[in-house]
Amino acid sequence: MLDSLDSRGFFLYYIAMITRFSTDLKEQNVYANGFELATIMGLDRDENGNRVYDYPDDKEVFVATIKNPVLVTDIYKISKFKPTTRDTLVKLLESPIKVTEYNGVRLVFEQRKYKSVWGPNIDTLLFCRALNKLDKKTFQNKSLIEIGPGSGFISKYLLEKFPGIKSITLVDLNPKAIESSGDNIKDPRATFVCGDAIKYIHDKKFDILICNPPYIPRQESINDNPYEGVGLINYLIVDSEEILNPGGFIVSNLSSLSDTDVRSVIKEVGTREITLDKMTVPLKVCNVLNNKNWMKYLIKNGLRKSYKNGYEYYQMISIVKITPKF
Repeated sequence: MLDSLDSRGFFLYYIAMITRFSTDLKEQNVYANGFELATIMGLDRDENGNRVYDYPDDKEVFVATIKNPVLVTDIYKISKFKPTTRDTLVKLLESPIKVTEYNGVRLVFEQRKYKSVWGPNIDTLLFCRALNKLDKKTFQNKSLIEIGPGSGFISKYLLEKFPGIKSITLVDLNPKAIESSGDNIKDPRATFVCGDAIKYIHDKKFDILICNPPYIPRQESINDNPYEGVGLINYLIVDSEEILNPGGFIVSNLSSLSDTDVRSVIKEVGTREITLDKMTVPLKVCNVLNNKNWMKYLIKNGLRKSYKNGYEYYQMISIVKITPKF
């Protein structure tokens, strides 16, 4: 099992599937790595005919390019490859350990180790693409907080790509999310807090708040998972002047499924919203799609079936900058 990082930030022993995205998110390149070169890619003997079981971390073999990805795991697009490539990709997806790379930032995620935490998804990478559009000087000597960091990819991206950040605090209810973030971020400017973010931020102020919050509305929602409900973002918008220092702002993800609810709060409070980036993506959350009452609620609130590219339902994900009136 993997339980430590080396000086380069790589997990020791072995790494598995690598997914490397282009900066514009137009290409998703998949590589096999480590022991999978022998077990999947057929590189099981050296030049002398001796059996090879594993390879160094920096040894990788290109497998395929997925054009214009709208999911990190797009089974439909994978099914369109020629049989050997298709089956190789499916086999790689079985790997418990996956490496996601975007714009030179690398995160290793092991699902069995970080149970109930989601690895980087397409909205995570869209969030980082949107951050690229902000002036890096805006982040210099600023205190940041990320509420609900999950795997930790966004905070890791900020620390590596936005020089001059003074500090960043990552707060999550899930101890496994804090564990994943801590395993992947070895920066002294980062502080990790496991607990209720709303309680934690009471009587504290920050310059910039980052949140990739739950975004799928649900009747009587319980905001304890990565996608259910809009209570968290609504609370942060309403209390933004209390949370942020003057001149501060929030960067958050909004779904078209919650447009009416969240944007009515934005209008009511009088905050200013700027859309930094957006992408139409399939709604591919099985325990939403298989929950009849939840789907009835979403359809009642505007979700429509529109089959294309292998999926029945879609949503628009927008990354927005929200600035209080002060």
